[in-house]
Amino acid sequence: MSTVTFFLLAAEDEVARQRFVCKLAANHCYEQSRTHILVPNEEYLEELNQMLWEFPAERFVPHVVLSERSDTCLVTLNCADQFDGNGDTLINTTANIPQIASKFSKVCEVVLSEERPRAREQFRQYRSLKYELFHEEHDEDSDFLNPPSQSALEET
Repeated sequence: MSTVTFFLLAAEDEVARQRFVCKLAANHCYEQSRTHILVPNEEYLEELNQMLWEFPAERFVPHVVLSERSDTCLVTLNCADQFDGNGDTLINTTANIPQIASKFSKVCEVVLSEERPRAREQFRQYRSLKYELFHEEHDEDSDFLNPPSQSALEET
């Protein structure tokens, strides 16, 4: 069964989400998990691509922007809701549930504090699709990822 973890950030700005996505990608990379990051548009793609080269400073996150299938890199990213490769984890930074979510055993939804109402609706949609759901709360200074807890996101 596929799982979805909602990472609820205390922050409200997009740079905080990007930094968190970089940390999350680094953790999955070092666990040897094939991770795909879905972003909303080309501009965001370029920003996150650049940030992955620089952050987190103490780790290197090898990654590739997908224009076609890649079997050689653990971390891939693109802005198209399509994925032809093999993946374990999907990190979603878009506002919608991606059509490709079912191709992954884990989905990570990274949510800014102002987006919680939208996240609650996504939570309900994922639940209706029979995903196992979890959530984690993080502030900007989080340097580690907490173990996920089963969620009642609707109550947060």
